[in-house]
Amino acid sequence: MKERNVIVIGAGGAGLTAALAAREKGAEVLLLSKTGAGDANCTALSGGGFSLAAGRVTPEDHFRRVREIGRFVNEDELVRVLADRGEESLLRLKTLGVTISIHSGGHASVRDTAPSEIAGGAGFTRELAALARGMGVKIIENAVATRLLLEDGGAAGVEWIDWKTGRGYRKKASSVILASGGGGRIFPRTDNPARMTGDGYFLALDAGLDLVDMEYVQFYPLGWDQKGYPLWMVGLDIIDFIPLTDEDGREYVLEALRSWGIKNGREGNYVGRDKTAILIDRHEREGGTTLLHLEKLREEDLHDPYITMSLMIDLPPGKRTAPVKVSPIQHYFSGGIPIDGEGRTALPGLYACGEVTGGVDGASRMGGNALTNIVTFGFRAGSAAAAEPFSGRGGSEMLSFDPAFPDFSREGGEAPPEVRRALGEAVARGLGPCRTGEGIARCLQEIAGAEERGTLLKVNTPMDLLHALEMKGLFATAKSVAAAALLREESRGVQYREDFPGERPEWKRQILCRKKNGIITARPGKTL
Repeated sequence: MKERNVIVIGAGGAGLTAALAAREKGAEVLLLSKTGAGDANCTALSGGGFSLAAGRVTPEDHFRRVREIGRFVNEDELVRVLADRGEESLLRLKTLGVTISIHSGGHASVRDTAPSEIAGGAGFTRELAALARGMGVKIIENAVATRLLLEDGGAAGVEWIDWKTGRGYRKKASSVILASGGGGRIFPRTDNPARMTGDGYFLALDAGLDLVDMEYVQFYPLGWDQKGYPLWMVGLDIIDFIPLTDEDGREYVLEALRSWGIKNGREGNYVGRDKTAILIDRHEREGGTTLLHLEKLREEDLHDPYITMSLMIDLPPGKRTAPVKVSPIQHYFSGGIPIDGEGRTALPGLYACGEVTGGVDGASRMGGNALTNIVTFGFRAGSAAAAEPFSGRGGSEMLSFDPAFPDFSREGGEAPPEVRRALGEAVARGLGPCRTGEGIARCLQEIAGAEERGTLLKVNTPMDLLHALEMKGLFATAKSVAAAALLREESRGVQYREDFPGERPEWKRQILCRKKNGIITARPGKTL
């Protein structure tokens, strides 16, 4: 039998877990990362918390809650895997030496190794990266995957560019795993790190695959929105300790949560993110302001772990003298590449896991499920990919080449950050928490205009090259979200259409995006 070799694209929690699983099964594993492995990814900058079936929370409890929050358009097979295998996956990591605390109330945490309040998962990803290296996973950093190699109707390897040197590489593989995360950086206001540019969505579309339910973009209800504060989320739990009010001093968010049957901010963080973000965004669109009353914090409050975890930043006395403006911030993509319970995609030899996939969350993700998802499906995708029967696609040599960049110029063209800024402005106007058909259609036109500006990009430095290479993922992501959001003429979960404000039974179905002749279009998928 010829040697099985697996290429993993992405070095966040999903990619690292998949690499570990594939290596455990005896495959040679190459992992590609745009940055330092284990850093600058959404897992590292997460809160570090998991929701799962453990202790008093049964798998049936977790299954039911995930489907309710997802508004019953989840893939049941995937939710069942998450509910039944989540705790088992975390325990498997513990046996490998990863620091995880599992609690009886259906939660787990990796914050014991967190280097800071913001980087709640960074200790976790660093442990995973160290384990992967120790087990013999080969990691190549500064690598931007640009193309999936296809052969005999399946994934046959990967082509990538080292953005620091401009050198191109390609390598065949018996299987490939996409674990490149979401596309949060199409939005100017996001808590995602800078490299979350939808690369995996572009690679999948370019290889002929569908994306599912890309309209379901989750916004976290609270994010700092005042000069001098970081572009970062504020845990909804904070409203259990200090007031969050409108401009007239009314605690309208807490009132709304209670009217929905949600008793406090902590519970709302898990089950009410979509409604709360929409509520606050609508309030702003009507001319209102949402204020977090930091002046009500006492010195002793800053030693309370629940409060410090919610604030996620240090607050010196000078920043605690007055209320601070907050507003929703983009947080997560619930849609993506369709997979089965083992992480298989519709393309033979190609697997996917983590935020780049769709189907687990349905129309809205339950708080804490992101990390449970990456571990559970990371293990399953890695194990299945390592067992992929050899079909002539594998190869041991890594070949280098001088890539041609016909769209890049040293002399003329637009600077990549300027094109990216134009794209972000269009997306912010048309694809926020509250949407209209007219606004989405206008957004699509503005995206096309930004893309036309990016036909020729000025590239002189390694960072210019990185930003230019990321544009394909950014545009593919933005167009997919807009096309799907325009087609879905209803409001469900995180998709809120002001012109179609309720759920409609005929739209209890998926929406699929596909690229054909260079154009991304959306069409109705299966009924759920």
